[in-house]
Amino acid sequence: MRPDVTLISPYPRLGNRHDGESGVASYTANLAHALSDAGARVCVVAPEVAGEPAVGHDGPVEVRRAFRTGHARAVPQALAAARATEPRHVHLQHELFLYSGASGLPATMAALARNKASGPPTTITMHQVVRPSAVTSDYTAMHRVAVPPVAARAAIAGVQRVLPRLADTVLVHEPSFREVVRGAVVVPHGIEVPAETPETPSDVRRRLGVPADDFVALCFGFVAPYKGLETALEAGELAGAPVHVVVAGGPHPRLAAQGDDYADRLKRRWGGTSSFTGYVPDEQVADWFRAADVALQCYPEPHASSGPLALALAHRTPVLLSRRLGEVVGASPELTVADGPAAWADRLRTLAASPQALAAVRAEVGSMAADRTWPAVARRHLAVYEGRTR
Repeated sequence: MRPDVTLISPYPRLGNRHDGESGVASYTANLAHALSDAGARVCVVAPEVAGEPAVGHDGPVEVRRAFRTGHARAVPQALAAARATEPRHVHLQHELFLYSGASGLPATMAALARNKASGPPTTITMHQVVRPSAVTSDYTAMHRVAVPPVAARAAIAGVQRVLPRLADTVLVHEPSFREVVRGAVVVPHGIEVPAETPETPSDVRRRLGVPADDFVALCFGFVAPYKGLETALEAGELAGAPVHVVVAGGPHPRLAAQGDDYADRLKRRWGGTSSFTGYVPDEQVADWFRAADVALQCYPEPHASSGPLALALAHRTPVLLSRRLGEVVGASPELTVADGPAAWADRLRTLAASPQALAAVRAEVGSMAADRTWPAVARRHLAVYEGRTR
């Protein structure tokens, strides 16, 4: 049947939600199922994955593995495959370097321009939004960008200026991103509704092998330099017992492909005072958020709405956010921490010693999670599609 919307995005292996080489894959799986639950016919055009069928079904969602990432014509091929489904709407999930390197930008822009001229209505979600002024030598080093900062700044600014002109609608996840992407529509990153379980957090800790008396500060997701993990790990070392930092996640695939041993270096430096789980299978994702006392988000210069933050909000896990991330997501001061490991260590010691202070943080998380469930986010997407289709 003709899809109401065809999404272009990485997608997890069939039957999984938290899988793939980018958090965008998990995002798209949740969005696709939420749209389907709301009554839409959904197709996803995704990159090829070894062992996955060219055409498969993830429940009601059709998944077509129709292009390869890593080459200049990845997005043009994806757009052609999406148009072949004859959808009422096309929705591209965009992130720098998600489909190809910088060499693919000209072909991507040209394909989007052709699609806007003669294709179905198109929405682009910009998962990354970067303040050009933040692109310094520190920024390019942190993100392993091998070009001078002035060139990176110009390229990023150019992409963020041109993309909105090549779509009928551009979506961003946070209100602050509209300061960079003028005219964008804000639709927040959705949060999952956890399944009911009779297990208590203590039960989960026993199953994961987490000591009952530890105050667990969780850093979740791909291990990458832009997440400020050094701050979290040093803060845990300064705070001392019972604070224990757990880094739950494997090396970022892009770093691994480059032979960068960043994750191993962190483990060598802080393995004596913190725990490193490596890759977390899909069925254990919820466990770690239920077992944690607090989730840490130390991003020094965030460029996207955090998927791990969405998971923390979904499980009502208390969170602490860097000052900049707090500004980006509009969090209350109760959830933010000043820069530097010493400030984070002080805050962790306070929360570990005061159930009342931790409860106050949890209450703020509950307020922040309101209206961000995937069903609510799907309804906002459908309103965008409906308006553009008409």
